Amino acid sequence: MKQQDQRILNALFAHPLQHDLRMDDVEALLIHLGIRTEHRDDHRINLQAPSGRTVVLHAASGKHHPLLDDDGVLRLRRFLKEEGITPEHPIADAPQPRGEQAKRLVVHLDHRGARLWWLDGDEVQLSTLQPHGLWSNHQRLTHRHDRDVAGQRAPADHDYLNQLSQAVLQADRVLLIGHGHGESDLRQLLKKHLRQHHHAAEKRVELAIVDDTACSDAELLAIAKEHFGNTPQRQKP
Repeated sequence: MKQQDQRILNALFAHPLQHDLRMDDVEALLIHLGIRTEHRDDHRINLQAPSGRTVVLHAASGKHHPLLDDDGVLRLRRFLKEEGITPEHPIADAPQPRGEQAKRLVVHLDHRGARLWWLDGDEVQLSTLQPHGLWSNHQRLTHRHDRDVAGQRAPADHDYLNQLSQAVLQADRVLLIGHGHGESDLRQLLKKHLRQHHHAAEKRVELAIVDDTACSDAELLAIAKEHFGNTPQRQKP
């Protein structure tokens, strides 16, 4: 276990209670422990352990960063103990995946939806995600008449971004392929969403600017495999 993760685990079990535990530090620890995190709009975060056990935490207001409140510390402490995790008995580190052993995800994003290729050695699995609401109409956010509805700016499709975020959380390395500028670049919108809701996971995301209008699926995959082969393996936070 990393020194930072061990420090946060020790702090969660400290007496008296510590009141300065940042939510992004706690989330990084939980992801390392294999616990699935999902942010809600009411400043709460849902946790699900590999065993299926769940708990909900609340982020208290902090001067500079969201903090875990006292009730959250106690709830998380109990949750971890029920999973057999304590400072004295943390889950041992699994070997870090490298090269072809990493769980790699390639996401091609445009306003019609997302295609996700999971790379496992020479095997490739394809899945798709479709946007809902306004984005499902293939509206391009760069044009004012497309993004304004009754005089209001069209909101982001948070359900769609949450689905994409959950896929990112399952991967060791992620490459976002696409192009665009500003609000028309869905890769940047997804990274911003991850930064706000899954801060630790954003670090595993890489970008590739590709003129996807001129590329076949095979060419996109070839670009992704070359990218993964030419960049250092990133470890999970």
